[in-house]
Amino acid sequence: MKNNVVRQITLSALILALTIICTRLLSIQNVPIIPFVRISIGPALIIFTSIFIGPIYGLVVGAASDILGIVLFPNALGYSINPLFTVVYGLLGLLPYFVFKLAKMFKKNTIYFSIITAILGCLCVFVSIFMSLNSSIILFGKTYEFLTWHKALIISLSWVLSIGTIIAIYFINRHLEKKYGDDVINSYPIAVACVVTELIVMLILNTIVKVLFFGVDFLFVFFSQAVVFFIDIALNTFVVSLLGVLFKKVVK
Repeated sequence: MKNNVVRQITLSALILALTIICTRLLSIQNVPIIPFVRISIGPALIIFTSIFIGPIYGLVVGAASDILGIVLFPNALGYSINPLFTVVYGLLGLLPYFVFKLAKMFKKNTIYFSIITAILGCLCVFVSIFMSLNSSIILFGKTYEFLTWHKALIISLSWVLSIGTIIAIYFINRHLEKKYGDDVINSYPIAVACVVTELIVMLILNTIVKVLFFGVDFLFVFFSQAVVFFIDIALNTFVVSLLGVLFKKVVK
């Protein structure tokens, strides 16, 4: 028992270090027009910790990655630690475990696909409506115009990424099953855990915090993160599933 706890603490510390590095140094961020959107495997590492090591460890890794990340790598804009962002990343490490356990109760893959498809479909509809109704956005006092081809590109991209995400999840599970056989971790409940957690924590709660912190429009931030959401789900599912297989091998 003691050895298990030591192993879990050691592994969590390693994942914490990797999360900070991936989030702060190996990420795509400060994208023009959308400076507060970031793409990295940091969230996947936090979700993995929650599902395979435990929700408390996930909570600690998530919260600590935000606090230590800003301390070790100060924001270029001079922003300091914000407790609300720390809570968001703490929940990112806490919630996946419970969603995963609930999702594992489903016996048919069609249920997983229905949940994932419904959520991604609703987001695609939102992105389509948002782009259709808005010809420009105002960010930090500067107006950015949406041309017709901008709208068509973003709407098309959201649907392509959504469909691509569903296909990617299917092939991720198929690939891992073919490569690792009995050691495979079913990617479908992991995908559901990633989708639901990202929806609640990173898409809704994180958007609210960013709106309060940056003073920008809620729908625009939600729209921006919804576009990134399609990329994150496939990325997170693959990383968490692969790490789950490796973790299972190490435990054995």
